[in-house]
Amino acid sequence: MKISTKGRYALEALTYMASLEKDTPVNIREIADQTGIPLKYLEQIFFRLRKSGILVAKRGPSGGFLLNPALPQITVGDVVRAVETDIKPVVCLKSREHCESGIYDTCVTRLLWKRISDAVESVLDGVTLQSLGDAYKEKKS
Repeated sequence: MKISTKGRYALEALTYMASLEKDTPVNIREIADQTGIPLKYLEQIFFRLRKSGILVAKRGPSGGFLLNPALPQITVGDVVRAVETDIKPVVCLKSREHCESGIYDTCVTRLLWKRISDAVESVLDGVTLQSLGDAYKEKKS
């Protein structure tokens, strides 16, 4: 499994946002400037994050983006799944139809890939954006 640039940038942008005041919208240009992420690419990523409910947009002169206050514990796994098409290490884990092997029911390597996938997802789901934001603030100080 490889996390794409889209996944890495989404996590970097949201970590920056998590390090700021909770109820203050952040302008996407500020996020791009502070993180070095190209603005146009960040707009595409934020579209997906809004669609998934992780981000909320606030319109108006003091508008911008907020981490969804209805989701107090957004995890890294939530973010990665929102922007990546698939985080499984092999296609056979999606479903039986995706398996090209004739030994699906007795395939011991698929069970190994499943354990690896479960471990990766467990790590991703065990880290919150808030903990990353706090670590970012601490390193920046």
